[in-house]
Amino acid sequence: MAKGGRYMKDELEFARAVTFFDAIFAFAVTLLITTVDNFEPETWSSLNNFWEQNGSGLLAFAISFVVVVSFWRANHQQVTGFLALDGQLITLNCAVMFGVVLIPFTTEAMGKLDDLPLPVALYAINISAVYVMQFVVGFVAERRGVRSEKKMTTKQFRWELVDAATLPIVFLGSIPVAYFISPGVAQKSWLLLLVLMPLVGNVQARIEKSENQAAANEHPQPGN
Repeated sequence: MAKGGRYMKDELEFARAVTFFDAIFAFAVTLLITTVDNFEPETWSSLNNFWEQNGSGLLAFAISFVVVVSFWRANHQQVTGFLALDGQLITLNCAVMFGVVLIPFTTEAMGKLDDLPLPVALYAINISAVYVMQFVVGFVAERRGVRSEKKMTTKQFRWELVDAATLPIVFLGSIPVAYFISPGVAQKSWLLLLVLMPLVGNVQARIEKSENQAAANEHPQPGN
């Protein structure tokens, strides 16, 4: 039974919730390939025609596949790391799922209308919203004391905010690029994340290591 409205990690309801969330990600990934659906004979008459008609759609599919799988890995690790789930956390994570199931829709628009800025803008908003909501889930879990990790220090929390803001800044920043330069350049600007995300992650790891070392020096083990 739930304790105080919470489903503890070793309870069936906790496992059912995690399975439900994982299934939504799997469904969204499966739907992505359906966004590439040009089977006209002329399209398949040559490799050049095939790429001209489906190239943008396949590129959008590849981008979204990586994004959705990355979201799933982060969400699964986050949720399974909680000591318990309650109604509020489940509702918030369902908001994440809402954004996830929209990704195939915005992916198809971006792939089929690759010369228009609006699909890129909607895709950027979609991805940013999912990322921010995942951060909110973790933040609320921290406040409610159900994260298995020790409570974050002020400095760690600040860098968590920086990490949470990095992806939305890049994606949302690509919207004016799509309108004033080109949608293709806007999509290429997302490659900045390949540099920025690892950089922020390395800084976070160094901060955590230094704070752990400082804590160990303040409270040395007996016999040391």
